[in-house]
Amino acid sequence: MSEVVETKDEAIDRVERNANVKWRVAAYKACCLCAQQWIEFSTDDVWELMDALFPDCQTHEPRAMGAIMRQAARAGKIEASGEYFKSRRPECHSRPVAVWDSLTFDHDALMVELTGMSSIKKEIPA
Repeated sequence: MSEVVETKDEAIDRVERNANVKWRVAAYKACCLCAQQWIEFSTDDVWELMDALFPDCQTHEPRAMGAIMRQAARAGKIEASGEYFKSRRPECHSRPVAVWDSLTFDHDALMVELTGMSSIKKEIPA
């Protein structure tokens, strides 16, 4: 492993260890919910969901979100798309953020939400 990758991994591990435990659990839940709801998303979306679902859950180290995304990727929930876009979050000053592809997107739930009908054909009882 290259020295740069080791240094990056060490930094991610350090911020993860120093993040508030309740925040880490909430952030992971929010990330998994984003993956279920959207085909692709970014940490901006995870932060927005965190603000909506867990408004009182904070961490002093927002860079720990990188560790949360890495955890979700290792768990098979998401994978990096290789694409980036400018962050919508003012505190990020339009810096590029990664786009993540969901590996757990619930297509059927989306169909029900959009159409009121399941995409899975169910037999009608006789």
